[in-house]
Amino acid sequence: MLGWMEKIVAVKVKGSRTGWVQMGRNWGQNWQCNTNLAGQPLSFEVTTASSITLASYNVAPANWKFGQTFLGKQFQH
Repeated sequence: MLGWMEKIVAVKVKGSRTGWVQMGRNWGQNWQCNTNLAGQPLSFEVTTASSITLASYNVAPANWKFGQTFLGKQFQH
């Protein structure tokens, strides 16, 4: 959940060599996609139940690994 406890209803991810890719909810707040994003810095777009969309660009560096956690610095809507 985002800082104000809004329900997240959609997440997209973008690699440096892809467009925005819709992610599917796996369970809880775990999201996944079947696109190969290895070796690319990642940006994320999050949409809330009240239709607020926030983006954070280049959150994860190109050398990211599964299981790591990153904090977006430039949320904007």
